[in-house]
Amino acid sequence: MKESQSRLVLVGEPLATLEEFFPGEGTFEKNGIIYSSRIGRISVDRARRSLEVAELKPLLVPRPGFKIIGRVTSFSSHYANVSVFCMNGARLSYEHTGLIGRESFRRSYPRFRAGSLRSYVRENDIVYGEIMSTVNVNMIDLSAKEYGVVKAYCSNCGSPLVLFKKYLSCPSCRTREDRKLSVFYGEPIERLVGRT
Repeated sequence: MKESQSRLVLVGEPLATLEEFFPGEGTFEKNGIIYSSRIGRISVDRARRSLEVAELKPLLVPRPGFKIIGRVTSFSSHYANVSVFCMNGARLSYEHTGLIGRESFRRSYPRFRAGSLRSYVRENDIVYGEIMSTVNVNMIDLSAKEYGVVKAYCSNCGSPLVLFKKYLSCPSCRTREDRKLSVFYGEPIERLVGRT
């Protein structure tokens, strides 16, 4: 029976001696010492007395064209900050951040004026978009009709907003709000993850 250990090992790290274990996959032996040949976690098979290193999944690095799902966390003077939790169909176990700005809307919103970004996205909105640039920061494109806000919350009471004709309405306090909506607004996030 194999036992996994939580300890992370690096390439070339000594793991054990030949008296203790036989070298398995992801290891090599030199002068009676077993070393790791990859970055990963140790796996021990006590019945066979073998030692393996299970390779870690590589980190997903943002690239232009990758589809993302994220939550708008805050605003600066001309940008909205986004915490990306899904990229290219994979839920992330680590955080990536991105920005939404005037560039994110391209020609689809030609009347974009300074200070009007909150007309398109607000804090806690869940957005579906595409990475358009990774130079210095991850800029997120929301210009296509499939991109935009997929879940929004009332800025007055915090209730989820429902789509009524072409605008969003709060069923609790009857507030009406505008956003740059995705054609997938209201679709469950799990289904959207499959689209990324």
